[in-house]
Amino acid sequence: MKPKIVAIAAALLLVASACDRLPFVGGGGEERTVLVDYSHDEFASFFLANFPRKIQVTPGTTVVFRQTWTGEPHTVTGGTSIDKAVGSPLLKFVTAFENLAAAGVELPNPEGPPTDATLGDVIEIVEESEESEDRTNFLEAYDEMADDGEVPDRDEAKDVTFGEFVEDVDPKIEEAFSSVPFAFNEETNDIAQNVGQPCYLTRGAPPKDPDKPCAQQEQPEFNGTQSFYSSGIIPYEGPQGNTYNVRLSDNIDPGKYFFYCAIHGPGQSTEVTVRPAGTDIPTQEEVSRQARKEIDLGAKPLEKVYRAAVDDGRIQFGGPDGPSTLRGPFAGLFSQDYDHAVINEFVPRQLEVARNEPISWKMMGAEHTITFGVPRYFPIVQFLDNGKIRFNPRLRAAAGGAEKAPEYQDGPEPLEHDAGTYDGSGFWSTGSMGADTYVDVTMRISEPGTYDFACLIHPPMVGKITVT
Repeated sequence: MKPKIVAIAAALLLVASACDRLPFVGGGGEERTVLVDYSHDEFASFFLANFPRKIQVTPGTTVVFRQTWTGEPHTVTGGTSIDKAVGSPLLKFVTAFENLAAAGVELPNPEGPPTDATLGDVIEIVEESEESEDRTNFLEAYDEMADDGEVPDRDEAKDVTFGEFVEDVDPKIEEAFSSVPFAFNEETNDIAQNVGQPCYLTRGAPPKDPDKPCAQQEQPEFNGTQSFYSSGIIPYEGPQGNTYNVRLSDNIDPGKYFFYCAIHGPGQSTEVTVRPAGTDIPTQEEVSRQARKEIDLGAKPLEKVYRAAVDDGRIQFGGPDGPSTLRGPFAGLFSQDYDHAVINEFVPRQLEVARNEPISWKMMGAEHTITFGVPRYFPIVQFLDNGKIRFNPRLRAAAGGAEKAPEYQDGPEPLEHDAGTYDGSGFWSTGSMGADTYVDVTMRISEPGTYDFACLIHPPMVGKITVT
């Protein structure tokens, strides 16, 4: 999913039950836990976000980054070389905008039909919204950008249409994202070794050659002065999740330090504020409550879409010409009101069709596969004996006689693809595919029987088809 101002891509739970699920470590500042990614209790999903987005700690604290295993690989990456970009007012503004839209504040959708609203109208809507951290962040970040001359002052914002603002700021968002290292090599469509492997540098940046890993891979304490400090791809440790611990040195200077995911970009980040030793900071219970609050905020739009798909077999989908109705079955879902999360479900999970009857899925939210004959063990990311990290070669390619998967499609138009016919035996996969909107992917099964199928990228995404 590409960074945008508002969503184009990815049940309120009681706080008390949330605290039972979130890790708890007592006071004293010894440890604080941040959740990396999350999967909803009602449906499989991923959240390209860390929870909470901000924590306060003191020197000597160990920050435990606990990754929920959703199939999406992640890193925890920080250092002085990326603090400025990840902590920029622009990205703070973007995140606040998206969260306010997800919370129900009626902001215009930059990806929707043109609007007559001015930038001033948008600011006024936010000013009149309920008090919240995102409201504060939106206005503070906007004023910071105005002070730097990047946007007009609030009192001059009425002279700029919202469309003009979006046209001006989108390239700046792309530039902000491209200014930090990514653990993905676009040329090979695989993991870049210079960022995908662990890397700890006192100065400088990782090697420019994406095939060359960092020489320093042994993790030191984080003292706030390292230029680059990264876990690399966090190794899979089981379905209960993976952890990566960052111990802050006893002599780290008070200040703000940022850690982001070098797979999914600065939109998935945590701001770690180090307070002087002896300062009272939020307990882990308070941190967990804030994490739950942020999770619930992002989950609301997903819940609405999921329940519509399950209950009615259709969803409302907004395009450049206005909203339309999309009917299932669905291979993945997302809400256009929140860009940081995706539903990893086949809806419905069970289908009954006649032999050779076309089965057409609306595949959306992220890249997925529709795969039969999935091996019992299928590692998504492989850690080879020579130290190299790569995506499983069988992950992306069509297999078993399926038609070649098309390239990811940008833009407002859906992508249509006929994947061919599965003969009921062996490993068969559409290969991974996706689009900014959705892929209308069709396939058939030629032999009667009952077949399990799954998405290779997102293991909880499974279903069953009975062919008569």
